Amino acid sequence: MTEPSHRSPSPSGSAERLARLRRDARLERPRVALLSTWDYENNAVRLLAAVLREAGHEVIEIYFKDWVSNHLEPATPREIDNLVRLLRRERINLLAISIRASAYVHQASILTRAVQERVGIPVMWGGMHPTMDPKGSIEVADMLLLGEGELALRELVDRLDRGADDLLETPNLHFRVGEDEVVRNPLMPLIKDLDTLPFRDYHSHDRKFIIHGKGIRTGDPQHGDPVFQMMGSRGCIYKCSYCYNSTYKKDVYPGQRWFRTRSPESMIREIRQARTHWPFKRVRFDDEVFNFQLDWLKRFCELYSRDVGLPFEIFTEPKLVSEERLVLLREAGLTGVYMGIQSSERVTGHLYDRRVKNHSISEISQLFHRLGITPHYQLIFDDPVSTEADKRALFEMIASFPHPYDLYLFSMTVFPGSELNKKLIDSGLISEYDIDGEDNTRTFYQHRVNLNYPRPVEDTFWIALTQMLSKPFIPQGLLRTLSRSEFLKRHPWPVIQLAHAANFVKLGSTAGRMVLDGEMTATLVRRWLSADRIITT
Repeated sequence: MTEPSHRSPSPSGSAERLARLRRDARLERPRVALLSTWDYENNAVRLLAAVLREAGHEVIEIYFKDWVSNHLEPATPREIDNLVRLLRRERINLLAISIRASAYVHQASILTRAVQERVGIPVMWGGMHPTMDPKGSIEVADMLLLGEGELALRELVDRLDRGADDLLETPNLHFRVGEDEVVRNPLMPLIKDLDTLPFRDYHSHDRKFIIHGKGIRTGDPQHGDPVFQMMGSRGCIYKCSYCYNSTYKKDVYPGQRWFRTRSPESMIREIRQARTHWPFKRVRFDDEVFNFQLDWLKRFCELYSRDVGLPFEIFTEPKLVSEERLVLLREAGLTGVYMGIQSSERVTGHLYDRRVKNHSISEISQLFHRLGITPHYQLIFDDPVSTEADKRALFEMIASFPHPYDLYLFSMTVFPGSELNKKLIDSGLISEYDIDGEDNTRTFYQHRVNLNYPRPVEDTFWIALTQMLSKPFIPQGLLRTLSRSEFLKRHPWPVIQLAHAANFVKLGSTAGRMVLDGEMTATLVRRWLSADRIITT
């Protein structure tokens, strides 16, 4: 199948590298390296590695640089040299790079070309970005692993191991087999029973490597973290326009059940197994939305309180919140809830396809307060449609929330292929440059909102005021008075300085509490504690 190149020449030598892979695999078995880009927690890499090891294959994990809030540094020549040296030393003959977001594509391309040219092995891309943009991705990578990839990657390595002639027919895989020729295979059906997958691998320490800075370290970068992060489900029941889930559900896996859950028994076993490796203090369930099906929830709470007993946090959505469910979770150990509000009622409904009334969210905030559960509300700023009335409406709604609560302020990210992408492009509100990807890496330095970012002064004014609402030591009446000042809207410098000071106070108190609780680590300090890029909270 022929496709024209639209960005850059296709990678030279893909067919030769693929032939070398097949030859080397026959001689000494396939040896796979899974590379995580700027993400120590990478669930995909850990699970893919576990699936391959369970099947008896040789695999190493490489954690290439860590995520740092609003300051993701590009790969240095020395770090690239170390990657090349590690691949040669471990005799790797296939490198698979996990690209969790499109802003990482530019750096992934640099790493890919270095490995192709200096090591001479094929490079596979997997993750959200190549699934959303396979045409652009195959112009750089030799192979793509699309969609849900565990079983497909295992099948590929199985075929390599036994020297099968049908390698190019592996499901979920795209192969570049010539300068202008790509083989594209259909996707496997989604995994229906998530309990059939192995647990993520938190041992195999001599098979895990960290490249960050001057050298190569061996071991799991997650060990010693006070919080164990895990997921009990896949997909989402909602179709928010900004999220990749809406595109996966509609375009990638149409007609299939996208949201699937693990059994409570499976989740509890994984937590208990992980705790044999290090004594973390609490658990955070990073599901898009925690499973609120009542029978499942009752069983989970029964097992968790009996067999784990640690404090835990969940992510949820306003429409799923009920007092009955929250009481069950609180009695099992729930201490905190992450919930997206996003923006004003109008913007959230029309731009993000999330339709929840302001009064419903205010009632939920009172419920959290009454039950003693700390909420962490998530907001999205820097959108192109919010009016003065929208910004004030969001401010007033949050001002009604009882303390304590935290605010997580994010800058709007437009993923390629998302419904938000299509909606904003079709309406002429953004250009192709505004979409996350090769030419737009704003996520690297403005993922969480920073008041120093060059945005319209009125937007900075409302962001500064809104984020101060979560600080109980600042009088709400003062903030409401400031919000009515037309002069400060045009000249917000005093409000910005007050917000900076409030953030430093909040950051200092939070850091002090974490030190006393034994939860402060060098990784957290590196990621978050920086006076020049302090985020709103």
